[in-house]
Amino acid sequence: MNGLTSPQRIVICFNPAINGAAETANELAIQVSKSDREAWLSALPDPSKQPAEDFRRELERADLLVCVGGDGTVLHASEHAAITGTPVFGVRMGRLGFLSEVTGEEAADALDSVLHGVGRIERRSTVRSEVNGGSPSFALNDVVIGRASLGRTISVGARVDNVLLAEYRADAVVVATATGSTGYALSVGGPILPPESDEVILVPVAPHLTRANALVLSPNCEIDLYVERGFEAVMTVDGLRERPLDSGSRVVVSHGELVVDFVRIGGPNQFYANIAERLGWLRSDHVLDTLED
Repeated sequence: MNGLTSPQRIVICFNPAINGAAETANELAIQVSKSDREAWLSALPDPSKQPAEDFRRELERADLLVCVGGDGTVLHASEHAAITGTPVFGVRMGRLGFLSEVTGEEAADALDSVLHGVGRIERRSTVRSEVNGGSPSFALNDVVIGRASLGRTISVGARVDNVLLAEYRADAVVVATATGSTGYALSVGGPILPPESDEVILVPVAPHLTRANALVLSPNCEIDLYVERGFEAVMTVDGLRERPLDSGSRVVVSHGELVVDFVRIGGPNQFYANIAERLGWLRSDHVLDTLED
């Protein structure tokens, strides 16, 4: 199974704010226990309310993390799984998503397959960001530098490998991984990258008097973003962690050392089927009939 064979210790986490997630997670935990494997069930730790030490400790012992919720839940859980090297199997609860492999209704049968070693590992890259030379943060999805207040754009200079690329006057600037290419970056006109690609995307959001070209950059490059003097901004990492950026702040984004392994049931071409379905590209019965002929 490309790195995952019949997992014996499974952590199952859920987002308590999503309807039905706790019930589905509990049913999956019972299923795991009945298969003579060890299951540890937990709500996903809220960093603002509880420490994650117990959760991280259990992940270090686990062969698999089953995450029940939406893409935001999977992103949050993946932050811990990347550090412990635990593969992630996502279950989405009735929401549009690209990170979760199956729906709640499909979860029991799909998990049974995974427990018996059916499936494959899909490895996703991350990016590393440092603010003013401080401690690094890692993002599976994206790093966004956006305006600190409504009604005013920000001005962000961008260098790639020390070459001045642009001076963006915009609502935000997004640096996205392949995983993030189907998120915020896509909504502002960025391209979609294959899921295991190491390349990154740089794209401005609503640029003022500037062409809004998205760039696909080498994973080996270093992206240097700096908030121009007289402006203030906010940086978000995966939409989970936020920090203010003072005038003159510098953010360096580069390839991340961490990776996240996702467990997939379908083949590699399933990604394109998911894209077509979830973005509504195939709306005509005539088109579908033609493709099936």
